[in-house]
Amino acid sequence: MNQLTTYLQDGANHQARATLMYLQSWEGIEESWSTEREQYLAIPEVARWENCREQGYIISLRSQNYQRQLNIAFFEHRNSDSICAVLWQQLSINALTIDTAQFGSIYKNKYDVSHSVVHGNACQMAEWIYSQLIAFWITTQKEVANEKR
Repeated sequence: MNQLTTYLQDGANHQARATLMYLQSWEGIEESWSTEREQYLAIPEVARWENCREQGYIISLRSQNYQRQLNIAFFEHRNSDSICAVLWQQLSINALTIDTAQFGSIYKNKYDVSHSVVHGNACQMAEWIYSQLIAFWITTQKEVANEKR
């Protein structure tokens, strides 16, 4: 028999896992639905995010023309227990890690995050992440449309 505290444990913090579960409950990014192909064109990818005590996930979404990529790492903050997210753009074939991420002007220290919610608000964090994915898709689709002109 599996214990409640260890079942489905992959090493990520429970708040990050809860946030991921909320994200998984949405079928896809509606703005990317293709009636012609009968599928979503936006395909977010997920991988583990490991930064010492900050154990969570990273979600990456490439633009349809593969020229841009949005990355959002989310985890429980090591000091405040808030759920934090770091958002940046960087192209990568493989999942980015704390060692390969090029954050630019964000995440200069452990408090310099893109978004945070108080402990226990995994749904709020998931909604914010989902909204960022939608906004990125819409923006990059406009760029693709302008390229075709």
